[in-house]
Amino acid sequence: MTSVNLLHTADMHSRLTAEAAQQLREIREQNHALLLDSGDAIRALNVTVRRSEPIIELMNAAGYTAMAVGNREYFFRKRGMLHKTHSAAFATLSANIQPVQGDMGHIKRWTTVAASDGSRVGLFGLTPTMIAPGSWVERLSDMRFIPWQEAAQQMVTALRGQVDWLIALSHLGQERDQRLMELFPEIDVILGGHSHPQMTEIEEISGTLASYPRPYAKEAVLITLGRQQGTTDYDSRVIELL
Repeated sequence: MTSVNLLHTADMHSRLTAEAAQQLREIREQNHALLLDSGDAIRALNVTVRRSEPIIELMNAAGYTAMAVGNREYFFRKRGMLHKTHSAAFATLSANIQPVQGDMGHIKRWTTVAASDGSRVGLFGLTPTMIAPGSWVERLSDMRFIPWQEAAQQMVTALRGQVDWLIALSHLGQERDQRLMELFPEIDVILGGHSHPQMTEIEEISGTLASYPRPYAKEAVLITLGRQQGTTDYDSRVIELL
């Protein structure tokens, strides 16, 4: 049997407190969980870059494993976007943003990590399309968006055979996530953001689990995944943050 615990936050918008960061750290350690965020953690707007983003240091202290690039983490020039999360000690992921030249620095398409039981977990990020391909604005950017469906297919192809669990950190919103679940049942879990639900939502479609915590660092979702003889079981618990 393989099992993994996930601790999920989304859309914190720089509201994480030092007390909540310590709470997340303790929960993560007690449950041997991977601490994951689905984007829009920082304060900066889509078209602005701040000198610093204090929440990144709090996320480092909490022991985050990875986060997706949300629209708040995006900037139309690569240098500015990299600055927004440059101090992150955890993986920053977006599979559907590609540079015109060179690479994306510390922003990666995917990463693999080991769960506490030794099973392999594949993580990839999906970012909402901020600049439409072929638009005049695209000429000002040194990055390009590829369709999220194409990026997801590439991630499934690259990772599914290498990992025990395949997890999407998605900032696409619930409507697109439902389509993601329908198109790619190979994905075990979608940890979603961008939708800002008034109440935590956890749903399962075609065998894929999707989680949507309330925004502004009000809560986290602790998810336990287990698989035995090809059958996957899920359990979840909503945790109010300080």
